[in-house]
Amino acid sequence: MKKLIALCAMMAMFLGLSTKATAQDFDPKAMVQRQLDRYSTELKLTDDQVKKLEPIISSRMQKMMEFRQAGMEREQMMAEMKKINDGQLESLKGIFTPEQLEKYFTLQSQMRQGGPRN
Repeated sequence: MKKLIALCAMMAMFLGLSTKATAQDFDPKAMVQRQLDRYSTELKLTDDQVKKLEPIISSRMQKMMEFRQAGMEREQMMAEMKKINDGQLESLKGIFTPEQLEKYFTLQSQMRQGGPRN
């Protein structure tokens, strides 16, 4: 009986942890910060570049959340996000150096293929 209670308690704990992790994954502010941290580290961004990048990433994330909340179909959401990403790319060209932009494309390619993430 004690083993059963202990097992139930462990399962409840794991379910609680997995719920917390999932909720954190969809926190827009946390997602923006993770992206900023990753780009800052991987692309070796200056403080000025990070300041310019933050509103761009925040805006993109806000649009993505709006699409999700509206219950937009995946294909439609992907088409809309492509438009937003294309506009974002133009902004990034004005912020990143050519070397950083090349590294950015490499990171994006790795992410699409399920590659290494920090």
